[in-house]
Amino acid sequence: MLNELALSVNQWALKNIGREWIDYLASNTMNVGTKRVAPFFWTYDCQAKIVNVSHETHDTITIELLPNQHVAQAKAGQYIEISVTIDGQQHSRCYSLSQINRETVAVTVKRKEGGLVSNWLYQHAQRGMCFAVSHPQGQFVYQGQAQVLLISAGSGITPCYALLNEMLTAKPIVDVVLMAQFKTANDVIFAKALQRAASSCQIHTLLSRVEDSAKQSVITQLEQQPELLERDIYLCGPAGFMDSIVDYLTVKDYDLTRLQVERFSFDNSVVIGEQCLSEIYFQSHNTTVKMNEADKGKTLLEIAEAHGIELEHGCRTGMCGSCKCRLVQGEVTGNQLGIAVYPCTAYPASAKVVIS
Repeated sequence: MLNELALSVNQWALKNIGREWIDYLASNTMNVGTKRVAPFFWTYDCQAKIVNVSHETHDTITIELLPNQHVAQAKAGQYIEISVTIDGQQHSRCYSLSQINRETVAVTVKRKEGGLVSNWLYQHAQRGMCFAVSHPQGQFVYQGQAQVLLISAGSGITPCYALLNEMLTAKPIVDVVLMAQFKTANDVIFAKALQRAASSCQIHTLLSRVEDSAKQSVITQLEQQPELLERDIYLCGPAGFMDSIVDYLTVKDYDLTRLQVERFSFDNSVVIGEQCLSEIYFQSHNTTVKMNEADKGKTLLEIAEAHGIELEHGCRTGMCGSCKCRLVQGEVTGNQLGIAVYPCTAYPASAKVVIS
């Protein structure tokens, strides 16, 4: 009862008073009493409350969240980190934003076998529950192109769905095509919404684990896309799926500088092997670094930092995409997808490496 009342008051205040005024008021009246009466606003922390939970499939839910005044405005394609307490221990996971509304955002969570947080959210998330969250992060955002192809598999649809909604309301109109691959019809996330969107753009929902006569794949659909080379591509899905798409695009001589990718996971158990003392040119800083013995075993990001070069970065685990660079020359090992290189989890692997 009290949780419901507090949530209703929070929604009313954010809608009618506004985030800036709430921030001004809370920051100038912060004390023990106000923090106790209204901890959602009278805090220095980024928090969000659940407004609604809806089921998308048998193993996927969408959680609509009301962020407090401290959380920055999100862009379609970004993600937030959600922290929950399970059995007395705090656990944090990153989830792409699937919807961005005026006052709320939403994340769509798919249960994973052995997934501690995803299973807990699926079982326990309910209206009024409050979480610690991060600011929206990530570079997988629309960059104003006129012709776009969105490619996803499984839960990789979540950031692509947010991008699709942004593009369908953009001015001037964006020529956008979505190819989304799922296992079966029962696994299609946002099924009804995608059916509605099909009246405004090309939507291809492809099923990979059905009878042979009904099987479809993104690669097969790409073969039927006559203007493929003219479109900018946004790609998100499991690692193996994305690797196969990049390999296909490479064979087709697609300009990989026009490919934007989003990862949900990266296996950072990389075998570096014997490293030479590479010469690394960081084009963005117009600076060349000659590796020394102390640099061996370090990532490109760590090497740059050791030599006074400040590269943009975020999570340092290969997930957020903040540090993504383009490989211009040479070879690297570790976190690489096509010519996209993630310096926080990639290592120089040739005598000369050039990244921009």
